[in-house]
Amino acid sequence: MTSKIYVVTDLSPGDGGKGGVVHRICTMMSAHTVIKRGGAQGSHGVRTSGGRSFDFSQWGCGTLDGIPTHLSEQMIITPEGLLNEAAHLRYEQGVFQPFDLLTADRRALCATPFHGIASRLKELARRDHPRGTVGAGVGQAYRAYRQSPELALLAGDLKQPGLRDRLAAIRQAIQSELQPIIAGEFLTGDQAAYDQEVRLLHDDGFLDYVTTRFAELSGQLNVVSHDYLGNEILAKEGVAVVETSHGVLTDRLVGFHPHTSAIRTLPSFSHGMLRNAGYDGKIVNIGITRAYAVRHGAGPMPSADLRLTERLLPQNAADDNRYQGKVRAGPLDFVLLRYAVEACGGPSMFDGLAVTCFDQVQQTGIWQVCDRYHGALDPTLFTPTGAIRVWNGADGNNSNNGISGQLEYQAALGRQLLDCSPEIHQIRLDKDASQHALYGLCAGTMLQSTDIPVRMVSFGPTELDKLCK
Repeated sequence: MTSKIYVVTDLSPGDGGKGGVVHRICTMMSAHTVIKRGGAQGSHGVRTSGGRSFDFSQWGCGTLDGIPTHLSEQMIITPEGLLNEAAHLRYEQGVFQPFDLLTADRRALCATPFHGIASRLKELARRDHPRGTVGAGVGQAYRAYRQSPELALLAGDLKQPGLRDRLAAIRQAIQSELQPIIAGEFLTGDQAAYDQEVRLLHDDGFLDYVTTRFAELSGQLNVVSHDYLGNEILAKEGVAVVETSHGVLTDRLVGFHPHTSAIRTLPSFSHGMLRNAGYDGKIVNIGITRAYAVRHGAGPMPSADLRLTERLLPQNAADDNRYQGKVRAGPLDFVLLRYAVEACGGPSMFDGLAVTCFDQVQQTGIWQVCDRYHGALDPTLFTPTGAIRVWNGADGNNSNNGISGQLEYQAALGRQLLDCSPEIHQIRLDKDASQHALYGLCAGTMLQSTDIPVRMVSFGPTELDKLCK
């Protein structure tokens, strides 16, 4: 019986460094399985001390060490992405049989290329008001599933007859939904992308290609029954890790609408999955944050600083993908971090924090942090001390009861955050200080600001660069 499960939660809008943290836990604890939940579009980077490097999307971050992955019922997979990722693992990383390390719950939802087209066309239709971090179709597939579950394509359907007909029905529904959008106006610079997406959406040859690729996956993917998680994986001795995509600040109901994912990212959903599988053992909850704030795509980020972005992320500062948006960095924002913690249930929910990328701020010689905002004055959104209030008006699980009110609150909060400015505090760092000394400084600062102990600080890209206490 599995004795301990680590649940890893990104407390930012994403890009917190989940890949390296999951990999470190896997190697340190000799994990027997990584259990994936969330969406397939995440890129979880792993750099090993052996010199290997890979950005994982659907395989877990223990793959390079031979640790199997289970795609849970709470994972939305992209079949085309699975085939492409398998090819990269096979030909670039020497993982010659990647599908031998992968199982998928038969209830896992599949996002099709047609969902991706819908996602991208909707973003183009927003013109100068991007939602940000879209394009793979994962959120689109999930929303479509909630509205019309009979049209959903699940992992267990891949081997069933009539695959082309099912894909054609999904395409037809998307064509009908997008008709008013397609008839609208788009930015001149987006016209070529618009033309390409619309052409593919109506191209029967593309439908045939998608059908062929999905059928190809069906012959390789090991689809298992829903009780496999409880009966097989959790029956193994040792430790497992739950790896979730996205971050709390892009959660559908606690992120800043509309700059959110369609999925839920809170650790309580991982706990529910484990309980439903019959697990009653120990759960260790680890929250992740970079040592500085980062956001990929549109959405409020009060501490964003172009100069710090260019200094910390020079390779990304100029990137401006139409669907992913720009990368922004800034001083570590404790106001948002504390909000994310409270949205998850408060400091008592977490056994520890993992702070990533501390080596990057160490090299600057100054650790900039934001502990409060100027302009946080609306008493419905902020407490008298300037903390962000967490809305508890809807659970969002089983009905639309209260969800519209929650989304209105989250949108208003997002707008208010755009008008807030950070109060920055600087902590001087000795570039020659030992990692243990810096760990102590980091841990003391984080504990004082979040009331959560630090269990890991990352001083570099590999598992050996991550100091754990």
